[in-house]
Amino acid sequence: MILNTLIFFILSLLILLSTIGYGLIFAGKIFQKNNYLNLPLKGLLGIFFLYIISATTHLILPHNYIHNTIILLIGILFLYNYYIRGLVEKKHLNKILIVFVCLFLGFIISKTNEDFPYYHLPNSLQFSSYKLEFGLGNLNHGFKHISSIFLINSVFYLPFVNIYLFNITNFLLQVFFFSGLIILINKDNLNTFSKIIISIAFVTYLVKFYRLSEYGADYLGQFLVLLGFIFASFSFSKKLNTDQKKQIFSCSLIFIVFAITTKFLYAIYAIIPIILFIYLFKLNEIIKYISDIKFFLVCLFCIISVFFFNFTATGCFLYPVTFTCLTDTIDWSISESTIKSLNLHYKAWSKAGVGAGYGISNHQEYISGTNWVDNWIEKYFFTKVSDYILVVLFICLIFTFFLKKNFLIKKNLDFNVKPVIISYLSILIVFLLWFFNFPSLRYAGYTIVFLVLIVPISLFLAKRINFNSKNVIKKINVLIILAIFIFNLKNIQRLNKELNLSINEHHNFSNFPFFWVDEVKYNKMLIENKYFYEIINNSSCWNVPSTCIKNLSYLEIKKKNNYFFYKRK
Repeated sequence: MILNTLIFFILSLLILLSTIGYGLIFAGKIFQKNNYLNLPLKGLLGIFFLYIISATTHLILPHNYIHNTIILLIGILFLYNYYIRGLVEKKHLNKILIVFVCLFLGFIISKTNEDFPYYHLPNSLQFSSYKLEFGLGNLNHGFKHISSIFLINSVFYLPFVNIYLFNITNFLLQVFFFSGLIILINKDNLNTFSKIIISIAFVTYLVKFYRLSEYGADYLGQFLVLLGFIFASFSFSKKLNTDQKKQIFSCSLIFIVFAITTKFLYAIYAIIPIILFIYLFKLNEIIKYISDIKFFLVCLFCIISVFFFNFTATGCFLYPVTFTCLTDTIDWSISESTIKSLNLHYKAWSKAGVGAGYGISNHQEYISGTNWVDNWIEKYFFTKVSDYILVVLFICLIFTFFLKKNFLIKKNLDFNVKPVIISYLSILIVFLLWFFNFPSLRYAGYTIVFLVLIVPISLFLAKRINFNSKNVIKKINVLIILAIFIFNLKNIQRLNKELNLSINEHHNFSNFPFFWVDEVKYNKMLIENKYFYEIINNSSCWNVPSTCIKNLSYLEIKKKNNYFFYKRK
């Protein structure tokens, strides 16, 4: 147990450092000198760069131990090279390491996300075991869902820990996100409105999303689009030049593009910076901005990769959007009836038509128009949404009362109010798109609900608080420390419960510090000189060796030009 914990910690730290190395090289090549990107946020871009590397190498290589060890070492060498040249902000690196240690308890989990055995783990393991294959969506429903997170996970398939660091992608997000926000709060040239948003976001997201096991493929995008808005809010400052505005919007858009690779529905958030961009830039500035070829190509590559990997898995460029599917021309695509059926199911689920212990029989009628609204309010709003709203408002109330004594009667604003109003109108547009299409908090909802609530409150506070006051900064730091304390207290309680589970219970910690994995029975068979594993009793794949199959009798497996194709019989 002690040796496993030591290996777990050391490899996690090495991955963190390697990712920072990739972030430094990526930010240096794409953003060059950017005054708004601190070291933790460059680390976040390192995760993004790892996706680009993973998506490229997966075309011809499995992400096995050799591939991934090389990737890990190259990243560490990048960091070392930057460090000895004095190009690494040592204070920022120290803050990252402190946050890494402070949040590490949250990374030790026995229970994984509910979708982890269904498609997160099987996809990540598939990418680790084999190069690109076509028609994976025909093997089982889990392989129909593609996300950049699974390709990133696959490069963390390493010796000694095997699959047990697949959750580190979300942990890296936590470390870089929260340490990045801490540094931004203390940045001198940011406006008060942005600093209020950052402060409340730090406390809310750390306290609310303390369970890493709940993250899955849903929360990474939520954090990224919030960062996209935070960066866009920097443009509210007075007396910005064109170069500064360009830096701001480049960062805002790259975080949103990264979010889109996790789930395409985050594309709706691009509306916010784009509307602000059109408002704040002159025509000649817009033309100059979009002529940045390197930035444009990176964004284009990532969007195309989303369509490409969806297409190779399902035959749809954007699964399960029916009109993007080539079911009549691609023989390894999912059947049209399956796509239509699942499309209806997902829409009904997002509108509370399907849930634990209940389900609407006529999905099409239910999702038509506003038929679903009453049931959604009863089944979903007055449970998850209302609870979340209360958490956000309660934290805002704490901020307001905590800072009330620092309110000023008159204050010279360091930001323009009109862009705040325009941004809020764009937020309301995104909220309406979310609400009428996929009103589930998991489906990009946490951040848009947060922004709808928080922007007016932040404007109210920003008009009354001098953020340069040492007393205000001291109070904000107290709230940040309190949030970190609550995060760890909740995770200690969780760990205590998990460690006391019997070895016969699901999600026990008998394999501490590695998460629990169910034992799944399967049949092993050799086809086209490759082993396949058909699961028994219709259970989830969990860590069944790749390639995991639900039912072999419905499949036709062929190998062409050294690539596997899975077709329906």
